[in-house]
Amino acid sequence: MCSVVCVELEHCNLETVEHLFRDCDSSARIWAGSVLGIRVEGAEHLNMTDWVIDWVQYLRKQEGGLKRVILFIAIIWGLWIIRNKVKFQGLANNPQVLVGVLFDSIKERVHILNNQVDNKGSLKEPRGSVGDQLYQQKTDLRNGTPYHMIGQPGLCSALRIKVDASWEHSFKAAFGWVAYDELGRECMRSQVTTRAESALHAEALGVRDVVSWARSGGVLHLAISSDCLLLISAIADLTKTDHLIKDILEEIRSLASFFHCLSFSFVPRHLNSVAHGLARQAIRL
Repeated sequence: MCSVVCVELEHCNLETVEHLFRDCDSSARIWAGSVLGIRVEGAEHLNMTDWVIDWVQYLRKQEGGLKRVILFIAIIWGLWIIRNKVKFQGLANNPQVLVGVLFDSIKERVHILNNQVDNKGSLKEPRGSVGDQLYQQKTDLRNGTPYHMIGQPGLCSALRIKVDASWEHSFKAAFGWVAYDELGRECMRSQVTTRAESALHAEALGVRDVVSWARSGGVLHLAISSDCLLLISAIADLTKTDHLIKDILEEIRSLASFFHCLSFSFVPRHLNSVAHGLARQAIRL
């Protein structure tokens, strides 16, 4: 892999699929430095779809072709993850940090794709549904409080986000959330004002916002904490859900299929003070 990831991943105003995954100088060095040894020079006339198809067909014909195709797909995935972490999560544009994240993303994607290879050497289609061996739901009690997990823990640490909401009887509402990286450092925070029918409704809107943001940013492992015990219980059991939030929770569960692992847990208010303060501040605006 290359030793430098250029700032184009963060600042290119004319970013195209071809530029991001192939034509950027940094992407080109990553392809050339990988064990695949792919050179992108002279490919400018090919759109990304044709370029990918050509390489997949070529790599499949080589010895160990399926594993080489998996690595090819994993590098594309890694470039996408890096771009989203820099652009949406404020990941420091430090070459050592970015290359480390890239390695982790590629390793994780190779592991997942290899697990989807059946005995005949073809890729299974991931169903992403409840009960699938690669996508399971689990509900249990931790320290006497609900804990709900969708998917399976992966090789990478989860992005941890604490969320809270505030509501007034005038139906004015607000929610705030704060994200922490694997080292426990704050990397993102948000405040949103809105309208809600109840305090529980506002809490559900806050969780949906977190899941939507993480999905758009390419986050794969996400751990969400809320001090609303009723909401975490409802996420774990839709049959006992307030009708005001049932549609929101079903939307959250639909978005959950895009994550490798998504967990929801309850935390006491005193451990959620930052998100609580953001929500209270926003509702006063």
